[in-house]
Amino acid sequence: MFAQLREKFRVYLRDQKNLSEHTITNYLADLDHFFEFLKLTSVNSPKEVDSKIIKEYLGFLYQRGYAPSTIARRIACLRSFFRYLLQNQVVSTNPLALIHAPRGIKKLPQFLYLHEVEALLSIPQQNDLLGIRDRAILELLYGSGLRVSEVARINVGDFDFRNKLLLVKGKGKKERMVPIGSFAEEALKAYLMKVRPQFTGKVDPGPDEPFFVSKRGQRLSVRGIYGIVKRYLVQVDETRRLTPHVLRHTFATHLLDRGADLRSVQELLGHQRMSSTQIYTHVTRERIRAVYEKAHPRAKIK
Repeated sequence: MFAQLREKFRVYLRDQKNLSEHTITNYLADLDHFFEFLKLTSVNSPKEVDSKIIKEYLGFLYQRGYAPSTIARRIACLRSFFRYLLQNQVVSTNPLALIHAPRGIKKLPQFLYLHEVEALLSIPQQNDLLGIRDRAILELLYGSGLRVSEVARINVGDFDFRNKLLLVKGKGKKERMVPIGSFAEEALKAYLMKVRPQFTGKVDPGPDEPFFVSKRGQRLSVRGIYGIVKRYLVQVDETRRLTPHVLRHTFATHLLDRGADLRSVQELLGHQRMSSTQIYTHVTRERIRAVYEKAHPRAKIK
């Protein structure tokens, strides 16, 4: 029975909630973990799951040392699952209605200082075809705040160079238009004119063809782009475990540092909730505090 409900829930997340395959996979992994726990109990049906069973599951997670953020995520998944069952009259009550999970501890996202960004963008060699392509990728990630997965999905026709805009296909099949900065535009055009034809053998690509390609002319995968960017980030600072997502964090942080409003940054990033964007206000506050304590003669306690 649980296997059938799991499949129906997967279809619901895909068709009704319009979630990405990556997010759905994470939901189902958390759900499977709960189902494995139920095998240790006498529960054979979702109707038998009550608040006592959920509390036992919470204790099970605590005893095994799971992080509060992981526990909160798994409880959130179960909350969604049982809400779905309640809507479809599979159960008569939601056993998680009165359950309070620990709040996930949000770490402040890492970002690069401007001099680090400039150092990063100067690394790809511009007398090399791969260097020209990689510079275009880096300029776009920093200049428009895209996710690596969004860069991988870009097609040739998604660019509107006349109006300096890019159509981005984001999470949950949602689309948004983002501006292209002048530095990114120059790098992208250099790649499109000089490099892509060499890799694909086509001077005039169609609008539905992939924009970023490998030396063999195939669309660059998310993993491929991740690896490319990671190699350059290590050269900027090998002491920090920087990932390509740091460029998205840097994009948002630098915008807010220079007076951009939260609502605009939210739209540029494609965040559904304002709370996802507000984390960057904490970054800028921490940064301001650090500068103040370092520079002001009466900031530090004797």
